[in-house]
Amino acid sequence: MFKGTVDYRAKVRGNGLSFPSLDFNPKEPGVDKVVIEGPKGDEIVSTVHLSSVASHADGRELAKKVNTAALNRIAYFRCVTIENAQSTGDQFSPLNQQPGVQANAVNMNLFIGGAAHAVLGVKPAELKSELELASPPGEHHFGLFRSARQSISPVEEFMHLHNILLMIYNDRQADVDAFAVGEDPAVPRTQHPLKAAGAMETVYTRLRNELAHKRLGVNLDNTKAEMTNRLGGLIALTKRAIGLHP
Repeated sequence: MFKGTVDYRAKVRGNGLSFPSLDFNPKEPGVDKVVIEGPKGDEIVSTVHLSSVASHADGRELAKKVNTAALNRIAYFRCVTIENAQSTGDQFSPLNQQPGVQANAVNMNLFIGGAAHAVLGVKPAELKSELELASPPGEHHFGLFRSARQSISPVEEFMHLHNILLMIYNDRQADVDAFAVGEDPAVPRTQHPLKAAGAMETVYTRLRNELAHKRLGVNLDNTKAEMTNRLGGLIALTKRAIGLHP
């Protein structure tokens, strides 16, 4: 059996996130604690402290699982874009190391970060509380939400987020629209062009359908521009839906 540490860095894209070093307990067997920090706003650095693992490979796999879950939570609760983490090194040693015998195994990796824009400061006590929550509602969708936020274009992100809503509402666009209207009664709605009079669709569903299906008279450049303008509303709507569906 081994104990050890695995270090990570993850780039924060777009608006940054800054917070001082803190440690939290992920309540995962084999893990003692995780130390995490957003030192400058453009990256998140973390170290997973392993208390007991069967092998170095098992330790790296467990550390990745715990670190990914933490970043998924931060991306969801703080609504920021966090790229996939890169391991910057690890160190392992036997749990019952004999005196005078040096058996540490150290692995170091190079990671180069990037610059961010506006930086949001976060109180460490609040972040620690979020990271230590026991099974927050909708957590099984946090990874999908983070993945959507990693999209390379607003249009891709829009389509990814809308797909999450369809997943939550069993692929029923009418239910997605009913939820959107319930959250915001003022959301724009228009007549569905393929359904009977009075069958309305929200702006989010209309834009999704204009890109996904052939519709007469649609200018896709206009559709993409409107998707970009409506993206903030869809992000908030998707985040809300995730939180309401444990």
